[in-house]
Amino acid sequence: MSRAVSAAVPPLPHLAAPGPPGPTAPASAWRYRDAFPLPRRMPPVSLGEGFVPLEPLRVAGLPPGVLALRDDLEPTGSWKDRGSTLLVSAMRAAGIREAVEDSSGNAALSLAAYARAAGIRLRAFVPESTPDGKKALIAAAGAELVEVPGPRPAATRAARRAAAHGAWWASHAVRPLHALGAATIAFNIHERLGRVPREVVAPVGQGGLLSGLARGFEALASAGHGPMPRLVGVQSAACAPIAAACSRGDTRVVPAEPPAGRPLAEGVAIPDPARGDEALAAARRSGGRIVAVDDLAVERALRLLWLSGCKVEPTAALPVAWLLARAARGAGADAGDVVVVLTGAGIRQGRSLVDGLG
Repeated sequence: MSRAVSAAVPPLPHLAAPGPPGPTAPASAWRYRDAFPLPRRMPPVSLGEGFVPLEPLRVAGLPPGVLALRDDLEPTGSWKDRGSTLLVSAMRAAGIREAVEDSSGNAALSLAAYARAAGIRLRAFVPESTPDGKKALIAAAGAELVEVPGPRPAATRAARRAAAHGAWWASHAVRPLHALGAATIAFNIHERLGRVPREVVAPVGQGGLLSGLARGFEALASAGHGPMPRLVGVQSAACAPIAAACSRGDTRVVPAEPPAGRPLAEGVAIPDPARGDEALAAARRSGGRIVAVDDLAVERALRLLWLSGCKVEPTAALPVAWLLARAARGAGADAGDVVVVLTGAGIRQGRSLVDGLG
């Protein structure tokens, strides 16, 4: 994505805090419906996403008081379902019948499942290097799978070319409603915990998750539900343009070179993130920052997570890798009251990941 396209990405609007869900509220993201700028009578396209457990994360080397929000347990196995339910509901209400999407795997799988439920035809453009398990699931979910050679940005270019011929571009990176789905993570945490935590740590690729998460916590803070927690976004050191901008003290993200080879957390290796500037600003507003960890740290964290029973994908291990490194430096004495967002399940990546972990 070029800087010109990045600069044209619509910023996320501010949200209202949702009211307390009543006894008949659905056990899904739609229990927070009144927070979003959606028509009251618009029927949702829902698979039961967006209200997952918040539980202690017992990983060797982590200090006590770390909790995990289990978005790896979402219907299609990733946090992207929170955005897909909002975006696809609006697409169906608008009469959209054909759409294209570009993704490293998770968003394509999520949108494929929700589009099928809505009766919308979807073509999913994914990098050729996407794990075979994810590609098979995307096709099984009903999407027309288009494999694109080259790095992740090549899939975006291919989807935009297809959109120029009439299909609607259902970009999870650009469309505000998809990123706003991450606000339900904040609402989910607040409802499960009964308050806001001191710190929330999550992976960052395109920047939508952290940007939407900030909007959710800002809505809660404006309604008197505690101060904004510190937000820490974690990137793969193989491709970390937002972390680089943060360390330089910049306000704008400079596009990076595509990573050499295939980093372990390939799903967030985005050279020119669509919401990079927005995620950077959100982290700073909260008193947090954007950081990066290398593949060795990610692999260690991933193994420990699997041993603890959390069978997540490498991208979801990024926050834990950073917390482990912080604890090892002795900087985690006050590390309690932290929530880690486990963003995606690992089983969908197939034998390559399972065998690699021994």
